[in-house]
Amino acid sequence: MRLPTVVIRSDILESWLTVSDYSKARLAGELGVSKGRISQLLTSREEPSAHLIAKLMTLTYLPFDRLFMIVHDTNPRVTSGRLSNKTQKTIAAPAWGESRPHAVSRSRGPSSSLKGAP
Repeated sequence: MRLPTVVIRSDILESWLTVSDYSKARLAGELGVSKGRISQLLTSREEPSAHLIAKLMTLTYLPFDRLFMIVHDTNPRVTSGRLSNKTQKTIAAPAWGESRPHAVSRSRGPSSSLKGAP
């Protein structure tokens, strides 16, 4: 059994680059990697190291679950620079602005706090 893969959420990082007025070349310089490595990371072709994850989180001030995805597929399929739909369905982290669903008890008894719930 293989471990899950960590990939960068390229939509989030590219939005951060735009808002922060950073180029990919400047980001590469700040992280101490090549522009080619940034491209590989943004297209999910390479998994970031723990050191690079820490540097990105420090630079962007974004939490792990916003900036990265955990992919349980051992062979992520990249199509047009993005993860395929099949791979996206295996992602454990919620998307930006989404929250995880919470379990709600829906008892039908008179003491239910969810009046009118089916």
